[in-house]
Amino acid sequence: MSTPNFEAPRCECGTLEALSQEPSIPILFDAELNEYHLVGTAQQQVLIYHCIFCGGQTPASRRGDLFMHVTREEFERLRKATSGLRTLDDVVGAFGPPDFDHPAGFSSTEPGLGPRRTTDFRQMTFSALSDTADVHVAIGLNDKVQFSFTPKPAARD
Repeated sequence: MSTPNFEAPRCECGTLEALSQEPSIPILFDAELNEYHLVGTAQQQVLIYHCIFCGGQTPASRRGDLFMHVTREEFERLRKATSGLRTLDDVVGAFGPPDFDHPAGFSSTEPGLGPRRTTDFRQMTFSALSDTADVHVAIGLNDKVQFSFTPKPAARD
């Protein structure tokens, strides 16, 4: 797979729009997100970044509007709050029990060709530490931890 070219001009040829209106073509337009998707036989969806005819970029997605904005200040506050925590015991000691605890909540697959190893990691989520972001903790070997911060869903009308 190649990386999307975000410097390409926007598609104006209308091919994706026309194809998405054909029931026999597995291209779907999601009006809420302003996105085109390829749809598999099991209804799985793959986002289309470029027109298959002209190579232009698809319309700007509104997916980001579904989530809150995490300010740089808030990101730094969360980073500092988690910076000295190295083990699961450190995390639970600092924050208490998680809001969610997923035994196999995060998977990582090695890149490359041929046989690839996929590893599952326990993941905890702390939602009460921030008004705008959830704090995710991936727990690896010897209870070593890694943190990520994701925006919370925006309030829906």
